[in-house]
Amino acid sequence: MRILPVLILAPFLAACASLTEEQCQSGNWSGIGYNDGLNGRSAEYIGNHFEACADLGISPDIAAWQTGREQGLLQYCTPENAYITGRNGDRFNNVCPTDQSTNLSLAYGWGGEYFDITQEIFTLTEEKYELELIIASDLSHPDLTPEQAAQLAQLNSRIRLIDIKIRRLTRQRERYAFLPR
Repeated sequence: MRILPVLILAPFLAACASLTEEQCQSGNWSGIGYNDGLNGRSAEYIGNHFEACADLGISPDIAAWQTGREQGLLQYCTPENAYITGRNGDRFNNVCPTDQSTNLSLAYGWGGEYFDITQEIFTLTEEKYELELIIASDLSHPDLTPEQAAQLAQLNSRIRLIDIKIRRLTRQRERYAFLPR
């Protein structure tokens, strides 16, 4: 019965490999390298491909992979991509030439500000929704006790403050909506 868990896990274990069997066999190492560069993968990432293709007896063409990766990095190492990566809340990998690091770091930070503000707006919106649910479910009947009336006033006050913060953050976020030129 031990074979059953292995059979169940096999597709998931294969999914962890950096390449599929078909990709290993295709031999398009320049294209594979290009995709790795485009995704900001380090030069050491080729080790994952060696491991993924080892069972098939296939070794990557390192020179073709490196050439393709360098072409992909030309697309990855742009201020526009760094900005989009930051705006999406993703990590920008340190694989670009050092002479570009200042510009890329600034662009990534600019996008990161947009992401952080968006997250704060989302959190406040969720809080407002939860407060409105409390009001709708617990405090919407006409015969409120004095304590309930006070709670309702407090919750409505908090909702007004949240609305003010959301409007302020939305205006602030507009500053980071695009990468400055």
